[in-house]
Amino acid sequence: MDYVLNVIVPKKEIENIDLNEKMIEWGGHLYSCEPPRYITSSNIIFEQVENAQYFSTVIGKELGEDTVILELKSEMLFDLEYGVNIDKARLKENKLLNFLSGLFSLSRFFILLAREDEKVKQRCKVEKKEDISIRLCNSLKWSDPTDILLYKE
Repeated sequence: MDYVLNVIVPKKEIENIDLNEKMIEWGGHLYSCEPPRYITSSNIIFEQVENAQYFSTVIGKELGEDTVILELKSEMLFDLEYGVNIDKARLKENKLLNFLSGLFSLSRFFILLAREDEKVKQRCKVEKKEDISIRLCNSLKWSDPTDILLYKE
C-alpha cells in the first residue's frame, strides 16, 4: 500500500525521542536543510512539514508553534508493512515500530498513517505504550487496511 506516515510532537520534547536535526556543513558553518530533516540513531529519516492546515483539519484542532510536524522519508514503512503481513517475527526488531512506540514517553503526540486521498477512519487515544504497535500493525494488514490517527494528549 502507499501509506504516508506523519508524526506530530512537541518542539521542546524532540530531543527526548532520539531525533536530531540533520545539518549541512558548508564553508566551516552548519546549516539546516530546507525543509529541515531529522534523523534517528537507527537512520530513520523524517522531513519537517511546514503547512499545518491539513493536519489541523485531520486532528480537529489548531496546531501551535510549539509543535513539529514530521513526515517519514525513509523506506522503513515498507519493512513494517512486510513484517505485519508476511513475517511477523521481524516485528520485534522493527526500528520504525520501536521508534514510534517510544513516542509514548512524550507528554503528547499524534501519529497519522494514511493513504493518499483517503480519510482517517479511526481515531484512537493511546492509553499504554503497547497500543501504538497493536493499532499500527492492525491498520497495515492487507486484508483490511485502515487509515488511522493515534494520539496522546
